[in-house]
Amino acid sequence: MHRVGHWGWDQHQLPVYHYTGGYPFAAKDKAGQDAKLPEDPCFLLGNYRATLFVHASGGYQFITGERGWARMNHGGKNKGWNQSIVGIASDDGEALYSLVGENACKELVTAQTFGIGYASLQYQLQDLQLSKVISMQPSMELHKGNPSFLVQVTLTNKGKLPFTVGYKEEMLAHYMMMNDQNAAETTGESLYRNQVRVDSERNVVKADIFYEPTQLQVLPDEIQEVYTHDIAPPSLFLKVVPASTGGICTVSTRCQDRGDMLIAECSVELAPGEHKTLQFVIGLTFEQDAHAMEDQFQDMLEQAQPNGDFLGAYTELWRKMLPDLADEPDAELRCEMLWNAYTLEAMATYSQYFNETYIPQGSVYAYHLGENASNRDHLQHCLPLIYTHPQLAKSCIRYAMKHTSRDGEIKRQNIGFGYSDPGVYMESDAQLYMFQAVSEYLRVTKDVSFLNESVAYYPVEIGRTDTVLTFLMKHWIYLRDVVGRGRNGLIRMLNSDWSDSFFHPYSPNIYKHFAQSHLNTAMALAVFPSFIRELKQTNEHVGDPSRLAHFIQSLSDYHDSVRTSFMNEMEGRIFSPRCYLGEHGEPELQFGVHTLCIEPQPYLLQDEDFPVERKRRLYEEIQARVLGGEKYGARTREFPLWGNGDGEDGAVWFAHQGPLIVGIATFDREEAIRLLRKIMFHRFADHYPDYWVGHWTFADSVNSSLSTREGLYSFWLQDAFHPFCAHVHAWQLYAYYRVYRGTPA
Repeated sequence: MHRVGHWGWDQHQLPVYHYTGGYPFAAKDKAGQDAKLPEDPCFLLGNYRATLFVHASGGYQFITGERGWARMNHGGKNKGWNQSIVGIASDDGEALYSLVGENACKELVTAQTFGIGYASLQYQLQDLQLSKVISMQPSMELHKGNPSFLVQVTLTNKGKLPFTVGYKEEMLAHYMMMNDQNAAETTGESLYRNQVRVDSERNVVKADIFYEPTQLQVLPDEIQEVYTHDIAPPSLFLKVVPASTGGICTVSTRCQDRGDMLIAECSVELAPGEHKTLQFVIGLTFEQDAHAMEDQFQDMLEQAQPNGDFLGAYTELWRKMLPDLADEPDAELRCEMLWNAYTLEAMATYSQYFNETYIPQGSVYAYHLGENASNRDHLQHCLPLIYTHPQLAKSCIRYAMKHTSRDGEIKRQNIGFGYSDPGVYMESDAQLYMFQAVSEYLRVTKDVSFLNESVAYYPVEIGRTDTVLTFLMKHWIYLRDVVGRGRNGLIRMLNSDWSDSFFHPYSPNIYKHFAQSHLNTAMALAVFPSFIRELKQTNEHVGDPSRLAHFIQSLSDYHDSVRTSFMNEMEGRIFSPRCYLGEHGEPELQFGVHTLCIEPQPYLLQDEDFPVERKRRLYEEIQARVLGGEKYGARTREFPLWGNGDGEDGAVWFAHQGPLIVGIATFDREEAIRLLRKIMFHRFADHYPDYWVGHWTFADSVNSSLSTREGLYSFWLQDAFHPFCAHVHAWQLYAYYRVYRGTPA
């Protein structure tokens, strides 16, 4: 058993994590310095309509991403605020206990278990045993779901005398968009205000939230128009459900500096051995109709099942939404793949603007900056869903596709309400990721009718549409004519391929005109053959077969030409270079020529026409230079190019491990499976037992042996941080289905 905790199984044979790492959490890096891990470890609950982080401290963050990423109970940068207070009145007087945060009595905690759709926290307060279970339903239909969570508090008198228990649940109503929180920390200004209403008859307290800009703004005419902020935020509510065996419950509010407090209080009497359960429904709603909110209450209560052994209230519903892996004999694989499938479902978020559901990158982008970036990430995240939830996978593809302008550019990101800001990146690879996702979707599902579906261009409120096939043609034309190819015939980089930061020592304003990406080129060689094959299978299902034939021929000619150029580059080489930045082949601007960079290699291994013996020799080089000496996966660099080996310049990235596993499987399936096992959470815990980030989720990467922060994530932030990133969950699960359970086509 590790210091942080251990995995187990609940009575429904679903994975649970038993957390034992305490709060505040602290650890040392390999140099003996503070590892600077977030001190309040978090677990993710969620469905398509809301996201909830539950922390080891007992705190939680209630987040919406439906119109823009925002925290409903903002209590500081990347923090929520809530409190649970317990009072025990007996003949000896009254004792008060705070269960949440810094002032909580940590010795009162007896167990913390986090499972599929729930968090279970157990306390012992004198003779009172208290169980607090927080549960969220899954979304049972695409784009839908109940944006509420259920808090069940079970009070048990373990003593010999009766006593009265008072329980208070408090939650701050403070709406803060993630893209505003940095400025709010310095200015103290808020763009939103509350109007709080107390409905004592229904035991509900509700905060209606209104947008109030603090400076001149020209607001959109309609709430469905693109805008940098959310001008139609949801309302937040707290409802208390009295114990069926009696008790007094009330709701109230009070105003404080941070915002308005929503409060629910209950008082119950407990005889020796007696137990009673209180229930609280906390949620958000975009509907102003009181009946809609009432429907949410009833749905939460009616769907809840008895949670014996402190389980979640909606376990049976979650079982229906997850793949059936009962036939998987390996307990660790079964545990982690069910967990990965759950996490992707919990992260999935419905976008009102695009009217699609997608998997955000999470982590720094969504949960800190409030950005949905980048669409290459969103397209990667859909790959395992093609096996586990094809309709959700298709929605993810459509979501990315709806970022397309009329010329075939795929916008990198959006922020606020569907607003695509200019940013600093002109990506060169989004179309390649689109072709990869679509070809894999067609290969597995055989849903050729998808090509005839109608999709809206960006901005979607304009209402211009085309078929999916037309979009793909425009993406191809953009790749051919705008991204283009450089003097060596390789696909250009513009100013960003997978590595957003590769240009940071150089000026993209200079080199973007001729920089060539071996990564983009190798990816095209891996993706195009499958894409072309799937398009050929659809010939009789499209409106204009001659147009499709012309498209296929153009792709084939391009692939052959690019391959000739790339193989000329590989003459006399074992591994592919990384990129050429210079206009005239300047040696000092050629990277990865003598020092192996991992980025192009996984896709070269996937190239169907690259000889198997050369693949084996390439993999030997990968093992010798960037994999064999690592505890966890292949790092990006044999030696750092410009830094200290952190991040993109030497860390282990999940966006490379998945493609590498798929590539290895084309010539050695057993070795691919071995590498899949190497990047599992269980293996990370064996190697780094003292770091909680990595035991049940990750950031986008983990630092390698090149870094003094080996085993830790690249240091983006120095304050509260939510490392849940979809990359690790998506690539582990996709590799499992593509390589372990399927045939690597």
